[in-house]
Amino acid sequence: MGAHGQRSGNESVSRCWPMCGFIPSSEQAACVLTKLTTLVLFCICAPLLAQDVKAFDAAAAFGARPSISDLSLSPDGLSVAYIAPTEGEGSASYTLRLADGAKAKLALVSTGKPDRLERCRWVSNERLVCSVYALIKNPTVGFLPFARLVAVNADGTNPQILSKQENAFSRGLQLGGGNVIDWLPDEDGAVLMTRQYLPDDRIGTRFGSSSRGLAVDWIDTRTLAVKHIESPRTDAIRYITDGRGTVRILGVKADAGKFMDTGITLASIPMRSIPISTSPTASEKRTAVSPCTL
Repeated sequence: MGAHGQRSGNESVSRCWPMCGFIPSSEQAACVLTKLTTLVLFCICAPLLAQDVKAFDAAAAFGARPSISDLSLSPDGLSVAYIAPTEGEGSASYTLRLADGAKAKLALVSTGKPDRLERCRWVSNERLVCSVYALIKNPTVGFLPFARLVAVNADGTNPQILSKQENAFSRGLQLGGGNVIDWLPDEDGAVLMTRQYLPDDRIGTRFGSSSRGLAVDWIDTRTLAVKHIESPRTDAIRYITDGRGTVRILGVKADAGKFMDTGITLASIPMRSIPISTSPTASEKRTAVSPCTL
């Protein structure tokens, strides 16, 4: 009976602690103690291990910026340019050859205080044109939006500002940086773009110009050599080319008087028949369309 009871007890312990098995009672007690110690330590350490795993933060995930944005393929299809976020509100433009073992090269950086990178496009297989914008606080009128077009090589060398720059004699604020309206694929590194002109003429010198308004210029993005294609017009709001380097359509705002306009854009064709110093005549106005359809 005693042997049978001892056997039953050993079997019970063996079922509870299978790793201890059917062993003498003294050794069995040591084995059970070891198992209990291990269990206690596991119970104590489990919460500590859980603390190392950060809980999912839905708000942080919702507000996180994309790791890559504005992907652009080079004309030869062998490189890409993209914008990636940096510390704070900053961002950087990188270029990457689509080849095994290639490493990304830093082309342009913005801190986000206040300048920000908006987009980058290839103007040749080795050069980019990027749009930079910012909100700058003016003590008189409050926050004002500024935009500039910047050209830079794929490796970050030879940066050039393509937008028209104001100077100490400019009358007005140069807010807009213009837009590329023709990438001129047959001309390596040159573009047709709109640029805003401000008068900077003054008494006592022939330097400066009285030109004001939106114009079209041909620009070499490497050297900043400029050819004036369309003269500045104060009523011009958009130019459209045929994609082969020729401006075909001019969008002008319809004047409503008292420094106001109707919100309607008049498309005029052809460009060269419109006098620069006057508004388009009725015969020159081919159609009236909304700004969004141009």
